[in-house]
Amino acid sequence: MANNILPIFLFSFILSVALCSCSGDPALRGKKYLDGWCVVNTGAPADQLQAFLDYGCHELDCSPILPGGACYEPNVLLAHSSWILDKFYREGGFCKEGLGYITPINPCKLL
Repeated sequence: MANNILPIFLFSFILSVALCSCSGDPALRGKKYLDGWCVVNTGAPADQLQAFLDYGCHELDCSPILPGGACYEPNVLLAHSSWILDKFYREGGFCKEGLGYITPINPCKLL
């Protein structure tokens, strides 16, 4: 049973990152051009991801990942954490070490 859930979760996770964090031209996605995308490190501790998500939503507008928002689904910590990590990357130019990493692969191209 667990083996069947992992592919569905991974597909949902990639889909949410692709739909919510991407634009065809990275230069149009933020105030300045940044290479890559900041995505969640799947080995990061859940409590640290949740704490950063709480902090991030206090500092930035998180309405897209709140119920009814365009990026709410899938409603899982990894998807919402990737969204806020990339939002901080776009706004502040950093990807939180230990929680996320920069990937040169456009998540939109994985679909």
